[in-house]
Amino acid sequence: MSALVAERTASPQTTARWPAVAIVASGLAVGIVTQILQGVLPDGWGVLANSGVMWALMAFALGAALPTPRWATAGGAVQLVIASIVYYIAVDWFEGHSSDPRGAIIWSAAGIVAGPVFGLAGHWFTHRAAWRYSVLTLVAGVLVGEGIHLIWFVGNPDLRPAGITELILAVSIASICLAGSLRSTLHRAPAITAGVTVAAAVITLAAGSIIDAVFAAS
Repeated sequence: MSALVAERTASPQTTARWPAVAIVASGLAVGIVTQILQGVLPDGWGVLANSGVMWALMAFALGAALPTPRWATAGGAVQLVIASIVYYIAVDWFEGHSSDPRGAIIWSAAGIVAGPVFGLAGHWFTHRAAWRYSVLTLVAGVLVGEGIHLIWFVGNPDLRPAGITELILAVSIASICLAGSLRSTLHRAPAITAGVTVAAAVITLAAGSIIDAVFAAS
């Protein structure tokens, strides 16, 4: 009986502990793995590891695994802030030179904005079946926005294949979402799906330009 009481007493602590561990561990992993992949991937493809959208998708994946909307919202922000700091620390470790702390500050600020959105979206994708295709469309939209940014706005031809790859992936996801939304019970699901795609693409494109301008000015 005493063992059963102890197990029940420890259960709430365990429940509260594992999301925090998952958030911290995923933030550390995103920051370190990003730096490693940049050194492994061919020139022009490293951007796929170190893009804002790919990091946002990590917050989406984390939110899908976390138990509540509150955890997902806070976890997305904390994960991306940790990842931003750890990435620049990893630059020091792997490349042997000091990095500019302003980069960590800029990406941490971006993570505080984007992390909660994508964390909550990931949670809804897992826990709200009626919203699943409309939420997944957010992924397609941000891939469209970043793909366009890499192809036409960055001015680096080496990044265009990565941008084209993102657009192809976005079209595939959007097609799946549109087909699924036609069967959805959610009111006006196809219109919501299309609207989320366009809005996410425009916001991502604008955010990419703003971040580039901030880095250029800093």
